[in-house]
Amino acid sequence: MERAGCVLCSPSPPGKPQWQATFPGDQTFAYVRCPGCGLVYLNPRPGGEEILGYYNRDYYGEGEKKFGAWIEAPRLYFAGKRARRVGRFLPRKGRVLDVGCGQGTFLQLLRREGWEVQGTELAEEPARRARQAGIPVFLGEVQEGQFGEGTLDLVTLWHVVEHLRDPVGILRRISPMVGKKGLVAISTPNVESMQARVFRERWFHLDPPRHLYLFSPETLDRLMAQAGFRMFYLNHFSMEQNPYGWVQSALNRLAFPQGALYSFLKTQPGRKRLENLPLLGKMLLLSAALLLPSVLISLLMAWSGEGGTLEAYFVKEG
Repeated sequence: MERAGCVLCSPSPPGKPQWQATFPGDQTFAYVRCPGCGLVYLNPRPGGEEILGYYNRDYYGEGEKKFGAWIEAPRLYFAGKRARRVGRFLPRKGRVLDVGCGQGTFLQLLRREGWEVQGTELAEEPARRARQAGIPVFLGEVQEGQFGEGTLDLVTLWHVVEHLRDPVGILRRISPMVGKKGLVAISTPNVESMQARVFRERWFHLDPPRHLYLFSPETLDRLMAQAGFRMFYLNHFSMEQNPYGWVQSALNRLAFPQGALYSFLKTQPGRKRLENLPLLGKMLLLSAALLLPSVLISLLMAWSGEGGTLEAYFVKEG
């Protein structure tokens, strides 16, 4: 484990305790809040090599896709909606880099529209899946000068920035690679959301120790400003993320195993037969009952600016 500080404040003041969260396996991690800017971050946190152990086949799923077909179909639909949103903000087709591209679904859609695509991934398993789909993927973090100056029209980080060990440093590396009027699109959990306040250490999007930073609209804007980008669009509603966040967080609070539904939905062809079928049945019935109320409250929270996740678009300054 290593000590961490606020990446937005220099010098970094000592963080104030925010939550104690338990990872499956009874490991406890602490999130603290910076008194200077409000950024929430994990401290202490696993070191560079150590944290890779938390990105294993249990995390990525054991099949050729992360989820089964009945989940992958709506995921494809939501990825298509993001691709169409990008098209409204950036109608010209250019070169896109998807940081943390996963199995490459979003990039496959953009490629069909005529974009030149490439992705990055930290782990070999999702990179392999993306390459099988014909997506060029670089393994590891974005490096300085990896792409030519001004050669990228769009950079996307879909639920990735919270995983980065040095988000300011990486975005500063990316900045010179983004061309004039180029865009950066980011989605991330909203630490100032009603979901976070209600469920606290049981919040689905906490996900220790993989989520190293938890942003609010203000700290996300500050992060991007330090890298030379200005926010011009912010959305608090995600049908893909927000209703499910309420459902899984409620199940966590009701003493079901942490993240049990999410684990069940992932492809695990080699898993053992579930030992407690009555518990599974109860969890699935309760999830179905919670779904509609979760959609309604997600709409309400988005309208009030307190959605469980954020989707923001930034333009390069100057």
